Amino acid sequence: EREEEEERRRRESARGDAEAGSAMAEECITECAYARIGLLGNPSDIYWGKTIALGITNYGAKVTLKPNDRAEDGTVTVVPNMRLDVLEHESILTLSETLSERGYYGGTRLLLSLLKVFADYCKDEGIDLSRSKSGKRGFSLAYESDVPYQIGLSGSSAIICAALKCLVRYYDLKDSIPKPVLPNLMLKSENELGIVAGYMDRVIQVYGGVVCMDFERTSFEVNGHGAYDEMDPKLLPELHLMFRQSSSSSPSSSQTSEEGSGNSGRIHSGVRERWLRGDEEVVQAMQVFRAIAEKGAKMLLDRKLGEDFAALMRRNFNLRRNIFGDEVLGRSNLEMVNLAESVGAAGKFTGSGGAIVVYCPRGQEQAKDLETKCVEKGYAFVKVKVAEPSHW
Repeated sequence: EREEEEERRRRESARGDAEAGSAMAEECITECAYARIGLLGNPSDIYWGKTIALGITNYGAKVTLKPNDRAEDGTVTVVPNMRLDVLEHESILTLSETLSERGYYGGTRLLLSLLKVFADYCKDEGIDLSRSKSGKRGFSLAYESDVPYQIGLSGSSAIICAALKCLVRYYDLKDSIPKPVLPNLMLKSENELGIVAGYMDRVIQVYGGVVCMDFERTSFEVNGHGAYDEMDPKLLPELHLMFRQSSSSSPSSSQTSEEGSGNSGRIHSGVRERWLRGDEEVVQAMQVFRAIAEKGAKMLLDRKLGEDFAALMRRNFNLRRNIFGDEVLGRSNLEMVNLAESVGAAGKFTGSGGAIVVYCPRGQEQAKDLETKCVEKGYAFVKVKVAEPSHW
C-alpha cells in the first residue's frame, strides 16, 4: 500500500509539473517591430528638425520573452541568435566573410543594453518591478530578425523595440510609461553602446503606421520628448524599396564597407560637427528639411501628390547630397537614385544609405519599367507594405 501511495504521489507530481510547464508556455510573450522608411525631412531628426516616417512590414524583428519555470528563479538570460550571433565558424575564411557581411556585433548587446536602461528607468521612476504581476520571476529573451543588414532600415532598433514591448507586457507597465517616452528609452539603449542616432527610427517603431514628428528643441526641454502626429496610412501613395541584393557592406558589393553604408554614426559625424559649430550652411539646411516635411504632410492630407510630391522627394535628396557630399553618400546609393530617375521616378534615402524609397508618380507601368532595370542591375525592387499603427 505504501508503494501504491508513493506511485500515486509521483503521478500527481508529474501531472502538476506538466500542467505548470504548459501554463508557463502560455505565458511566453512574443512581440514584433518593423523596419522603417524615412519619407521626408530626414536626416533632420538628429538636429531638432521635422520628419515623416512609416513602418513597413516587409522586414522586421521578433523577440520572445519566456518566463522562468520557477517563480523564485529571478535569473535573466539573453539567448544568442544562432544565425546572427555566430561565435563558431567553419574556417577562418568563413569567419572573415561573415564578419565582413555582418560586422562584429549581433543583437545580444542590444538586448543587454535595453535591460539595463529599462531597469534604471524603473528605479528612477519609483516603479517596483517585483510588485508587478510577474513578481520576482526572471525570464529569457530570444530574438530573430530578417531586416537586411546595414542598409538604413533600422534593424537594430527594431530588435530593441520588440524587446521593449515584451518587457512592458511582462511587467504590465502600459499605463506606467508614457508612450512618447518609449522612443527615449530605445535611443538611450543605443547611446549606451556608442551608437549615434536620432529619434525618428525609434518613434516610428513605437507608433507604427505613418507619423509626422516634430523634434523642436523647446518641446524636448518642456516635455522631454517631441510632438508626434499619427497620420492615416491610406494617405500614402504606392511606394517601393530599392537596395542591392547583397549586403551593402559585403565585399561583393560595388561599394566598400566604408562608403555609403547605413552606419549612421559614421555618416553623420562630419555634418554633426559642423552643426555643433553653428555652421550656417548646415543649420539652414536643417530648417529646409523641416519645411520639406511640413509641405509633404500638407500634400498628403490634401491628397495632392503626383509630380509635385516626386519633386519634393528629389529636393530632400539633393539637399542631403549637397551637405554630405558624394563620397559619403557612396557610389552604389547614387546609382540607385539615378536608376529611379532614368524612368522619371523619384528616389531618396530611407535612412543613412544602402536603400532608397521610390515613388513612381506615373503609376504601375512606370514601376514595372524600373523593376526591369533593377533586375538587370542586381537591385531588389520591393513594393512597400505599410505597417498598421502599433498598440502597446
